Amino acid sequence: MKILSKSIKIGLIALTLMSGLSSCTDFLEEAVYTEYDPNEFLKDKSGVDALLTGAYSRSRIISYDHRNYTYLLNEFCTDVSFETGGGLEAVAAPFIQFTWPVNNGILNGQWNKMYSAIASANTVLIVAAQLDGLSESELNAIRGEARFIRASSYYYLYNLFGPTPIIEIPEGATPDEIESIGQETPRASKEEFFNYVIGDLEFAAENLPTEETLIGRATKGAALGYLMKLYLNDKNWEMASATAQKIMDLGHYSLYEDYSALFSVNGEQNNEFIFRAPCLPQAGYQNNYMAHAFPPGYPILDTWANYGAQFRTYTAFYETFEENDKRRELFVTDYIDLTGKEIKLIYKEDGSPADNVRSFKYWPDPNGIGENHGNDIVYIRYADVLLTKAEALNEINGPNSESIELLNQVRSRAGIDEVTLTDYPTKESLRDFILEERGREFYTEGLRREDLIRHGKFISSAQSRGHNAMDYQVLYPIPLQQLDTNPNLAQNPGY
Repeated sequence: MKILSKSIKIGLIALTLMSGLSSCTDFLEEAVYTEYDPNEFLKDKSGVDALLTGAYSRSRIISYDHRNYTYLLNEFCTDVSFETGGGLEAVAAPFIQFTWPVNNGILNGQWNKMYSAIASANTVLIVAAQLDGLSESELNAIRGEARFIRASSYYYLYNLFGPTPIIEIPEGATPDEIESIGQETPRASKEEFFNYVIGDLEFAAENLPTEETLIGRATKGAALGYLMKLYLNDKNWEMASATAQKIMDLGHYSLYEDYSALFSVNGEQNNEFIFRAPCLPQAGYQNNYMAHAFPPGYPILDTWANYGAQFRTYTAFYETFEENDKRRELFVTDYIDLTGKEIKLIYKEDGSPADNVRSFKYWPDPNGIGENHGNDIVYIRYADVLLTKAEALNEINGPNSESIELLNQVRSRAGIDEVTLTDYPTKESLRDFILEERGREFYTEGLRREDLIRHGKFISSAQSRGHNAMDYQVLYPIPLQQLDTNPNLAQNPGY
């Protein structure tokens, strides 16, 4: 993997720099004009924190990475939403129609992005081993953040591709050795992959704080959240339930009262978000979802952008909401356009579905500039913990009062009637209802694909929409670009 190994080498530039500086002291003495001596910078906690900041930055799924990962790869292939129009239509079409090729640039970009973050996290771990003057708890906190970044990156790779190569760089590795590791490491077995990621997340959970000291930094809850999701999607119901309970027992998280404001810039100070990426209305740090969601001619502020690429919600999905469901209020179903014409988005004039409802879940940022809005992007939140626990308990015990109570916490926040055990008397009926409830709770958040896969409905759902989806397409192909540079990589079946 030439590109991968380049990313690893970039992450290790600091180590090479340290080595180079120390080797040239015999013939060069350089005065230090900055606060830090380069020889000492990476031995100082602030230096390692700078490396951590870089690792976080590489791992962030924001801006166009958010558009690609969340929507093109994980929602447009489902029964929730799709895209038409603009230059994006040709890029999105293969994911909507289940015709993606093995040399797809979006998939290759996600592969490279996550391995770049993993490389940076590995660099932090190597440098942390050289730190002096810190307590074991301080060192473990640094290691915990690095291992969290590494594990969450592997989680996203697994969600797309299944098990991938586990890349570890031994201390003191030369550039040629790094190159060989990147080009020769085969895919891990599922057991090896899970053990590795679980080990990282358990270590992080043990050594990270409960409180989010800075927005977007790893916490105990975030590590447990990814661990919970890993177990959930693997249908390890006992461990998914137990891990969800650990998050609940922290006593730190709760549902935000106002769902309609939860994803707005005004609702960001809440205890529901377990892990998120901080965004700013600034290029490179933005949430650019809304520029794709505004319908044509929609009256927006002069400072906002409205793209030709249109993110559209299926009418059938919109109709799964009860009329008084507060979550439904974040959909635009009709409007008066700039010419004064009334535009209706649910049905066409002949009564057929228009499939053109718009999700305004990331409510427009009043201070947004162009495509750049400052809404933080949420990866894991407390509602997912409650619904995970409800699903796992149903799979373990069948319909039970605790699952119903957890579901009703989420439904009550949405302002809709509670359900009872008698409404869903069998495991199968409650299972289907939980899947439906997850759809209504997590639309526009990119969770639908993994939920449908777990419930065995991803392929059949695509087929019902007229696509020639095949069973093997529950995983994406290993990008051809990676196979070409690493002969030890094995392709996913079917491709």
